[in-house]
Amino acid sequence: MRCIADPAADFDDAIVKDWPEWLPRESARTDSFIRMRLGSQLLRDQDREASVIISAGQAPRTRLAFLPVSDAVRLMCLAAAWTGAPSLVSQLRSADVVAARSVLGEDAFAFAFQAALLPRPTAALMSAIGASELPNGPAELLHCGAVMFGLAMGCIPDALQVRLRLRSPGSIWTLVANACRNDSAGEDAFHAMRRLVRNRMALWSRWFD
Repeated sequence: MRCIADPAADFDDAIVKDWPEWLPRESARTDSFIRMRLGSQLLRDQDREASVIISAGQAPRTRLAFLPVSDAVRLMCLAAAWTGAPSLVSQLRSADVVAARSVLGEDAFAFAFQAALLPRPTAALMSAIGASELPNGPAELLHCGAVMFGLAMGCIPDALQVRLRLRSPGSIWTLVANACRNDSAGEDAFHAMRRLVRNRMALWSRWFD
C-alpha cells in the first residue's frame, strides 16, 4: 500500500526540481501528507492505476519491487558480495577493505567470506549483469547487484517501474528499473535473490514461496 499511496516516501532529492525554499525537505520527509502530495505531483503524468500494481504483486518475482527500500538495497549489496566474493576475500590493503565496507556495508562484506564457499553465479547470469570480467571496485560490484535485483523482478508494469525510479539513491534504482525485463537469466537471478533472502533475511523469506 505504501508503494501506491506514498511513493515519495524514499524519493531521491536530485529527482525533485524547483523545490520551494519555504519548505525544508526534511519536513516533507517526515510529514506523510506533504509526502503523498509530492508523490502525486511526481507521478501526475503517469498511469496511477492501483489495481495494476496490486495485480503485479501476485507474482513472486515482482514482489521484490514491494520490499522496503532499506531491505532492497541490503539485498543488492549481498548480491554484489556474492558476485565479487573472490576479489573481496583476497583484499589485503586496508584502504580497499574500508572502501568495500563503506559501499557494501559491514554485513555484506562479512557475507563475502561465506559466499566464497557457495556455488558461483552461472556464466549466463554473470554475463547478464555485466560481470563476465570480475569488477574491481565495490561500486561496480554494487551496480552488478542492482542489475541482478532488476533482472530477478522480470517485466513489471510501467506504473511500478516509475515508482522504482523515484527512490534513493537514484543512480542505483535507475539500474534496477532498466534491468526489469524478460531475460533468459531472469529466473537464475530470482533464484539467486531468494537464496540470499533465505540465507540472510529468513524472517520474511517465505513471502517468495
